[in-house]
Amino acid sequence: MTFGVKGLLQTSKNLRNALLFNILSYMSNELLTTGNTAASIDELYLFLTNLTAIEYIRNFMKRVRKKESAVILASQNLEDFNVEHIRELTKPLFSIPTHQFLFNAGSIDAKFYMDTLQLEKSEYDLIRYPQRGVCLYKCGNERYNLMVQAPPYKEALFGKAGGR
Repeated sequence: MTFGVKGLLQTSKNLRNALLFNILSYMSNELLTTGNTAASIDELYLFLTNLTAIEYIRNFMKRVRKKESAVILASQNLEDFNVEHIRELTKPLFSIPTHQFLFNAGSIDAKFYMDTLQLEKSEYDLIRYPQRGVCLYKCGNERYNLMVQAPPYKEALFGKAGGR
C-alpha cells in the first residue's frame, strides 16, 4: 500500500500533521501487530516539523525487529536533521538501523557527515565523490562497498537523468 504525500506540502500545518500522524499510526499497527511487514518513509523531512511524529517513528523503529518487521527511511539532506530543536530526537534515527545504504551526500561538511552517520574516514572516502550505482552498505559491524549494476533492460527504465 502506498500513501502519496506529495500534495501535503500545500496543506495547512494542522491538516498535514493530522494526516501524517494517521499514516504513522497505520504503519505502526501493521509493523507491530501484524508483523513480518516492511514500511518505507521517503521524503522523511516532511515529518521533521512535527516532534511527536519524530518520536513516534523513533519508538516504533526500536520495536519492529521483535515482530520481524522493518522500517526503511529515506532522505536526501542530512542538514534537515541537524536543526537545533530536533537534533536530539533525530540522532537515534541514524544509530538504530542495522542496515544502512549510504550514498554520496553532495556538498556537505565531511566531518558532520561522518559524525552523524558514525563513519570512519576510510568509509566516507568510498562515497566521497558521486558515482552512479555506488554506495556504502553498513550491516551491523560489517561494511561493503556496493556497486549496483542493472541489466540493460532495467537500465533503460531508469534513464540517464539522475532520478528525474
